[in-house]
Amino acid sequence: MAPPLGDMAVGSMTLRNPGYLNLSGPAVTMTLKNAPAKDALMALAQVGGYGFAYVAEADAANPAAGGVDAGSTRISLAFRGESYGRAFNTALLAAGLQGRREGNMILAGPKALSKTFGPQLSKVYRLNQVGPNAAADYLANLGATVTKTNTITTSVTQGVAQGEAVSSGANSQTTQSSSITNVEAYGASSGPLLGLRATTDTRLGTITLVGDPVIVSVAEQYLKQLDLRQRQVALSVRILDVNLDNVSEIDNSFAFKWGNNFIVNDSGQLLGAFGQNLPPGEGAFDRQSSGPLESIDRSSSSQSTSSLVVDRSRDLSLTRSQLRDINSELQSATGFKLTEAGERLVVVPVDSSSETLSDSTKRSIERILSRNTGRSVSTSRSSGNVFDRSVSGTVRPNPGSLYSDNTFFDFVRAQIVSGSTKLLASPTLILQENPSLLREGSEAAASSGSSQAASQGITNIGLDSAIGRRRANEGVVRVGTNVVTGYETETPSQGGNVVCTPELSTAGLVLGARVEKIDDNGFVTFVLSPSVSAVTNQEVAPQGCGSNLNILSIRSLDTGALRVRDGQTLIMTGVISEFDRTEVSKWPILGDMPLIGQFFRSSSGRKEKRELVIMVSPRIVNDDQGGVYGYGYQPGTAAGREFFGAMNGPGGN
Repeated sequence: MAPPLGDMAVGSMTLRNPGYLNLSGPAVTMTLKNAPAKDALMALAQVGGYGFAYVAEADAANPAAGGVDAGSTRISLAFRGESYGRAFNTALLAAGLQGRREGNMILAGPKALSKTFGPQLSKVYRLNQVGPNAAADYLANLGATVTKTNTITTSVTQGVAQGEAVSSGANSQTTQSSSITNVEAYGASSGPLLGLRATTDTRLGTITLVGDPVIVSVAEQYLKQLDLRQRQVALSVRILDVNLDNVSEIDNSFAFKWGNNFIVNDSGQLLGAFGQNLPPGEGAFDRQSSGPLESIDRSSSSQSTSSLVVDRSRDLSLTRSQLRDINSELQSATGFKLTEAGERLVVVPVDSSSETLSDSTKRSIERILSRNTGRSVSTSRSSGNVFDRSVSGTVRPNPGSLYSDNTFFDFVRAQIVSGSTKLLASPTLILQENPSLLREGSEAAASSGSSQAASQGITNIGLDSAIGRRRANEGVVRVGTNVVTGYETETPSQGGNVVCTPELSTAGLVLGARVEKIDDNGFVTFVLSPSVSAVTNQEVAPQGCGSNLNILSIRSLDTGALRVRDGQTLIMTGVISEFDRTEVSKWPILGDMPLIGQFFRSSSGRKEKRELVIMVSPRIVNDDQGGVYGYGYQPGTAAGREFFGAMNGPGGN
């Protein structure tokens, strides 16, 4: 169980005021009005029998240059029987000065705590978790003086580049760079670490402290509380694609023959043949046709250059409903349709006089056929006439001649197909609560565009997800295929070919996650951005830009900040897409009659409901154990322990 709500880790220290002087002397009775601070302190030091020295700042030693001496501050005091130590420290406080005792000598001044006759301690700490600059800034807020070296580089470019030069003009261009290096010191004017000096090394991740052993020991305690391990969490994500498909088909076909008359109900389509032969078609008047009439519709007149034969057609079995759905998509996308030619399947233009078959159209046809049949379909261009001439002679016989007279044949087919649910992915991301940038300047690069970010070596996943891998607490999982979804075109100013830069997107699964916080109560705050996409259509690319553009169907979800307890599972649903289609084919009049009308019509219905279900289970990684190095190190020998104790001083460990 997690700790109670509101429980938090607390680190406490009792600090001695380094500016308070422990002095002894006679009781003080004194009244001063608008007296200079250093004169008042000197008088008090003489009363107690102490030596006194005032240490001014470097810039205050030259009043002509505008320096102001803090010792000239006017103070007013009134003591009657006050203890000596309290009276002297009150005068220091009223003047805003610091004091330090060295034996029987009292040093006073604006930065007296940094002045000493005794030895100072210098310690170098190699930090494990916190960055050295962040630790130095923290100590500076507590009164330490931090020094850093800053280098400013200035580049000046003169002249015109060759690509921008005007005709017959000079095109030389020179660039001069200059660098200025300076050392800056900063820190708060008050705090428990006054008198401590610090500097950092980012290469080794170290911070160096120099000062009184007691103050160094206090700063070390602060560093121990800062340099804690950043917690990690394992986000187990399961993405389910719930596909609730329901397809129902009811077909009724029958045939009846009497004499030379043959009536057929072909899945709601009325076919009638009267007489011994079928009437001639358009092919009977084609001068190039030297053989019999074609055995199918007028699309048989298509030339071999504008028709395709589906390879292994005998292995591909299609229902009439599937054939109608395929032809509906083929006609709208390519202007072609799929028809039967004997035992083969042939793709021919809807209007044979206007459509031409290009390579890109051939690929689009194969893609549509593969998607609708659930198998890889390939085609080949036809040579010669693609349709079988199944009957010799110049006329087509009535198909009823193959059936007996005065007979009735009926065939009923009903089918219901239900869909299933599949697991798209189940990744586990281990993320840390570290919001720092992976690379300096990546935040600006991320906002300035993907091309600039790519040039600087910064990872950015573009429009696929709202979460990119720009910070240390982010992670991305990508499963799929990169496809071209756009082009960025550029025309040279001096003419020439158009330069096309493709824009790629992932057709598949993209999951982005970011951990915001792992608190001490066992809760994990995170953000998710899952996206599932697939290619559903294509468009013609701009002129001179290679392959066609892919149109993606995308289902995505960008969450806000979510808080889930360690080990619990969050289920997110509601990303739903629905498709409902009903198609009825029937005879005129007879198909609308009650009861018996079902024998004269064919109906099919298709319902699709797809829902994206995301389940997330955070598990906080327990890494409290392990690691024998660091600030808890203790020497193995007595001499080493004594040496370290002397270095740490009275307040050390």
